[in-house]
Amino acid sequence: MLIPERLRDQMTACGLTQAALARRVGVSQQTVGRLVTGDAYTSRYLHKIARELRTTPAYLTGETDNPEADAPDISITAEEREILDLMRALPPTERAAALVLIRSLATSARSPSVHG
Repeated sequence: MLIPERLRDQMTACGLTQAALARRVGVSQQTVGRLVTGDAYTSRYLHKIARELRTTPAYLTGETDNPEADAPDISITAEEREILDLMRALPPTERAAALVLIRSLATSARSPSVHG
């Protein structure tokens, strides 16, 4: 039963509690808790959990012993994480409007300023 041990190890390495991981993944703390205690052997959210823990579902389930193998690069700052969390909390129409604003700001930041 590798999932509980590897899940706890990765949570510790990432400095996440069950509640924090659950919040980031968008599941209940009980869902994460069942995996950590071994009361559940898998979850349809395992890929999201693995991504947040900077590893792969294959590592968590014991298919591989390398936690880094094919792990996605999700090195983001706390500020980027906050923006993502805030975007996820928005209703779809407001999320679309925020995305338009962010794209506009990013385009403006990349364009050279013309001062007259």
